[in-house]
Amino acid sequence: MLNSISWNSYLLAVATVLLLWYLYTGFRYYSSEIKQILSARKKIGFPSLGKKTRDNSFYSSDQEDADPTKLNEAFEESFATLDEVKELSARITEAVSESAELKRSKQEFKNYIRLILSDYPYVKISSLRSNVNNLLAYQSKKHPELLLTSGEADELWEENN
Repeated sequence: MLNSISWNSYLLAVATVLLLWYLYTGFRYYSSEIKQILSARKKIGFPSLGKKTRDNSFYSSDQEDADPTKLNEAFEESFATLDEVKELSARITEAVSESAELKRSKQEFKNYIRLILSDYPYVKISSLRSNVNNLLAYQSKKHPELLLTSGEADELWEENN
């Protein structure tokens, strides 16, 4: 029986089965990437060619030159906490400069910051909380009468019950 099958027939059958298998797995698991490549929204990067390519499936070729704030558009889910931290950072910067202009006491300043922090309960439990504390310490360093350390800024979160 094995003598009746030629090598050409065997290799053709194996190649056909392999082709069908790779087509199936490609369309089953990588259909969105294949659609992006076929519609020319995404380029294929070959790292062995010596060029540095961006090996990140979240970026398409038209997003590489785009502004980083459009990163949220690449994902179906929004980064609510990240957006809140950006908003909180802007509010803290404004609050520090406003408190310095109005010559608020340090206790009034702490109460004002505590009030602002109470609007962001998800940032309190996120890993970005330390970054917010460092920003608050950095911004308050510009005004010695309002000087807060990162530890004092962290305590303002805890007093926010």
